[in-house]
Amino acid sequence: MPSSRPNASVIPPAPSSLRRTRLLIVGVALLMTALVIYFLVTMNLPTWERVTTGLHRNAMPLLRGFIRPNWGVFELASLAMLETVFMAVIGTAIGGLLAFPMAFLAANNLLGNRLLAFPGKTFLVGVRTFPEILFAIIFVAAMGPGPVAGILAMGINSIGFLGKIFSDVVEGIDPGPSEAIRAAGGNGLHVFFFSVVPQVLPEFASYLLYRFEINLRAASILGLVGAGGIGAPLIQRLQFRRWDEISMIMIVIVVVIIVVDTLSSRVRRRLV
Repeated sequence: MPSSRPNASVIPPAPSSLRRTRLLIVGVALLMTALVIYFLVTMNLPTWERVTTGLHRNAMPLLRGFIRPNWGVFELASLAMLETVFMAVIGTAIGGLLAFPMAFLAANNLLGNRLLAFPGKTFLVGVRTFPEILFAIIFVAAMGPGPVAGILAMGINSIGFLGKIFSDVVEGIDPGPSEAIRAAGGNGLHVFFFSVVPQVLPEFASYLLYRFEINLRAASILGLVGAGGIGAPLIQRLQFRRWDEISMIMIVIVVVIIVVDTLSSRVRRRLV
């Protein structure tokens, strides 16, 4: 009897949508590569001699300062870092409180129409376009140097960031509970308080903690423009190249940020 051999399976061609997606990815990758090469060729890059001279002049003293930091500024650095943490907490709280209602005003699924959500989305885009440092410069010029300027700068910038993230969370909720409440005779308020809010609160809290981590780092920089926090003593010592004191301040910053990041990550894993 002749041996019967199974027919070789024929792999169908990829769908046209998948082929277009692949071509788009390849095209974007090639374009980005070409742009990077173009900017590297046209940029006024520093010479290797200048780089090595700068590192020898500044990096080596800083490394020696990390080995033998000046503990005389530890108390000053600790108090300034405590102020930085308070600034981040208050700035995040302001941003979170104001971003909460804005998130629902920018959610397409709650308003039922993209046009109704467009003003809210536009406002959030406009707010997060400007970095904290720009807001800090404006507030320092308006009300003088101090932590209040930094708190307001972080608070306003946090509205744009958290509002965008919160609205994405709202748009991704499960519509099933809302439909069940409406089918049982509930109105819009019932849907909002008993379906929407319980679904989004855990993720809201998680992103709020994440934003606090970002604000803590930002608060360390805002002091460079007079907006309070540990950046003020840091810039003062940078101007006079006091590397042993700079190293002590940086050690305090790094330790506090590591502790906050570790605790925040654990809490966020429990929330989501």
